Amino acid sequence: MKTKPLIGKAVIAQSGGCTAVINQSLVGALEAARRTRQITHVWGSWHGIEGILNDSFIDLKTKSPRLIRDIANSPSAALGSSRYKLKEGEASRVIAQFKKHNIRYFFMIGGNDTASTLLRIANAAEKESYALKVIHIPKTIDNDLMETDHCPGYGSNARFAAITTQEASLDTKAMQRVDPVKIIELMGRNSGWIVAASALLKKSDADAPHILLIPEVPFEESKFIKQVKQTLSRIGYCIIVISETIRDAQGNRIGSKTNGITSDPFGHQYVEGTAARLASMIEKHLSIRARFDKPGTIQRMSMAYISATDQQEAFQAGIHAVKWSLKGMSKVMVGFKRKPGKKYAISYEPVPLEKIPNQERYLPEEFFDAEKGMIRSAFKRYALPLLGKAIKSFAALKS
Repeated sequence: MKTKPLIGKAVIAQSGGCTAVINQSLVGALEAARRTRQITHVWGSWHGIEGILNDSFIDLKTKSPRLIRDIANSPSAALGSSRYKLKEGEASRVIAQFKKHNIRYFFMIGGNDTASTLLRIANAAEKESYALKVIHIPKTIDNDLMETDHCPGYGSNARFAAITTQEASLDTKAMQRVDPVKIIELMGRNSGWIVAASALLKKSDADAPHILLIPEVPFEESKFIKQVKQTLSRIGYCIIVISETIRDAQGNRIGSKTNGITSDPFGHQYVEGTAARLASMIEKHLSIRARFDKPGTIQRMSMAYISATDQQEAFQAGIHAVKWSLKGMSKVMVGFKRKPGKKYAISYEPVPLEKIPNQERYLPEEFFDAEKGMIRSAFKRYALPLLGKAIKSFAALKS
């Protein structure tokens, strides 16, 4: 017996930290949804799950193709984002809203916490016997989602990290008689994927970065000071790239925030001043000037460092989410699987949503040498294709 097609509206929402390619996924899903009769309307929810609870929607189908194309190539989240955690009973409220508007397809672009939210909503729909297709479109610069080769947003952030580290290196090399140490503090929550990317253009021991500090490897002050001193003696200047969430052996974050709002609604701790603290350590022990740069949220949505590969894959993730929902799939995330062979290529495969929440994928040992504090060649083979088009090397004079 042939099953009747599920006909109704679709809602697309964006959640979590914004990226340079999150709108590519939005537009990919919109374009795919526009081409089918099963989806009668495509609505955007303002500010993630909050828009659904507050009955705050925008009809995306009425927007001009030119505007939609421009949005795809714009940074940040066009629909507005959110880190709202559903309270007890609110998943049922979401389903009530869906029933009210005959919303049968729900696509949400986000990371780990988004997966958790979607799973709660999908389970609530099943409990109430409401036919609803729920698809998770992945997004996170942290690159820490399970069951996928990598995440949309990471490639562009990695490109930013790799290029800006080389730019900072040339500046510090030139200014080494005044400012011989530069610390660059990058994001990444509990994993070192972004920090590792800062070394992707390093070709020799003398090239920056010289020291990498990631959350997976406990920070030791004495070892750190020794590394800085040796690097200065050997090279003359020192570029250090750190994660904002590095920890000591007891698990305490070096840059933990102690006053004001200290964590987000999902319990993730905010950090502040990690690079500043390390700079103070260096000045105290070595009596030299240590400067630091903290690009913060700028790094995750910089269009000047965009990866075309990242853009294309994010767009395709949105398309596949809609295609799969129309085939009857639900409670899955769009996963990326790398194809074997020398030439980089991926396939898109559905991952059961239950496998995603409350887990994080850390930088593996085969990608990072903890003793040397530096990436391995295997990481370069993994990450370089994600940066997109080749990056030209900067020129330098030699004596």
